Amino acid sequence: MADTVITKSNLFVSKYTIKPGKRDEFLAIFNPLWQGSMDFMRENCNFVFYGFGRDPNVLVAIESYKNEDAVAAIRQTDVFNDIVGKMLDLCSEPMTIENFSGLEMAPDIFDVYPAGKSTVHPATAENHVEFL
Repeated sequence: MADTVITKSNLFVSKYTIKPGKRDEFLAIFNPLWQGSMDFMRENCNFVFYGFGRDPNVLVAIESYKNEDAVAAIRQTDVFNDIVGKMLDLCSEPMTIENFSGLEMAPDIFDVYPAGKSTVHPATAENHVEFL
């Protein structure tokens, strides 16, 4: 059984603010992305949550990976960059990511992903990713 309490891994919370009327189109891209990655997630994730809050156009992704190397490898693929770019173009503002350092982790995650415009995610003519 997986650990109930995670203190030795980092976590990130991503928020996508989807343009009004584009939710179904966004989900038609997003759902196959994570559904097609189940083997990878079982092997490399501590946990993953995808859902909506009070605003039905704000999708939240909460993910904790066992190591940053796995995340970095995914971000280098053409498929990831293409799909995330398409999702960003369906958003009304930049996708935001807030990182959290595990209780028993050094805070170096904040050096890897400094606040500001992401250099590890695609940027499109319409949008980009912003680390908080």
